[in-house]
Amino acid sequence: VLYTDHKRARAYKKSVSMELPLDAEAYVWWPVILYMFYLMSVVCDDYLLPAVDAISARFHIPDDVAGATLVAFACNGPELLTNSCSIYLNDESVGIGTIVGSAIFNVLVITGCCPLVAPKNSLKVNPAFFLRDAGFSAISILLLWWALPIVDLLKASTLLAFSALYAFVVAKSETWFGGHHYDGTESLADGIITSPSAIARQVSAEPDLSSPFLEKNNQNNQPLRQAWKQVLLSPGGVLLWLTIPNVKLQPRRYFSSFFMSMAWLSITAYIVCIASNRINVLWQIPKSFLGLTLVAVGTSWPNLLASVVTARQGRGEMAVSNALGSNVQNIFFVLAFPIFISVLTRGNYTSDSTEILSSVLWMGATLAVVVLLISVASFGMRAWTGSIFLALYCAYLVHVSYSELLT
Repeated sequence: VLYTDHKRARAYKKSVSMELPLDAEAYVWWPVILYMFYLMSVVCDDYLLPAVDAISARFHIPDDVAGATLVAFACNGPELLTNSCSIYLNDESVGIGTIVGSAIFNVLVITGCCPLVAPKNSLKVNPAFFLRDAGFSAISILLLWWALPIVDLLKASTLLAFSALYAFVVAKSETWFGGHHYDGTESLADGIITSPSAIARQVSAEPDLSSPFLEKNNQNNQPLRQAWKQVLLSPGGVLLWLTIPNVKLQPRRYFSSFFMSMAWLSITAYIVCIASNRINVLWQIPKSFLGLTLVAVGTSWPNLLASVVTARQGRGEMAVSNALGSNVQNIFFVLAFPIFISVLTRGNYTSDSTEILSSVLWMGATLAVVVLLISVASFGMRAWTGSIFLALYCAYLVHVSYSELLT
């Protein structure tokens, strides 16, 4: 009888929680999240990727190194901010959940979308660079499993040490394994930059307003007209235009453009986190579920956009290195650094979310599938492999939904 009553009470609680909220605020946060995703796409397409291309050309950085370091570091700013806030607010279900959810999103969705948007629906990757990033991803998953649920100073220090080791290996990869530079003529982001060699000429000289690609955007004060259009259609876009240097017009300010882009990606991701917190309160959706899904997608959205843009140019090394490199940086630095500071100031850090440990297993399984399929395909990605990766991510969402919402 008691069991039956408990079962009925639980069913009643679920039925109540599934009722639509009456508060109008509950419906406002969803379009806010969508608008933040839109602003992230503007930052990536118009500012971040052109700045990365300019820095790569100026300092002769290969595509795979740029993807695993510059793009990954900039796009991981949102995760760093989210994780730091959640750790110091004692809400590890969102912080660590975001890191784990982002890792699965990066491996399955980003590598799944890249071949679908690439020329001829296929991408080739350098075997040495791919195995380098996949190997460090596997090590990061094993160390994360070892570190959780109680992280002490030794574990946090080990994770941080591997972050430095990964950066060193990436920096030396071209020397050890050989490599090649991208030699294409198409732009990296919507026709803004014509090629790395063109960027090098722009970086070493003042802007030439008579050049074709600038003339196209500056004829008859076109940037000013575009700004007024953004004022009317996208106030957020105008804020970006006012605060982030445009490498088309100010080629020497590529570092300012890079770091301001990173700051804006962090701001928009933080708003997504605030929105998810309100959705948790108003819709009664568990925070761990939101961390593994909505917040994870929100903070990984810049990575997806950056990889899709580069994949369209056939730059498989940068696209895949961004996805896998982001995962390595997420665990070895984005997760480890705030926990390291927390351990130093407040003692051992404890995470008690069992679903997160389950998702760590998903991380290992999905990485193994991706490595196996790409290796079997002679280190190439085809449309069918991308479809399999996206289907696996759908299966993961079903698993998380069942575990968090229906049990």
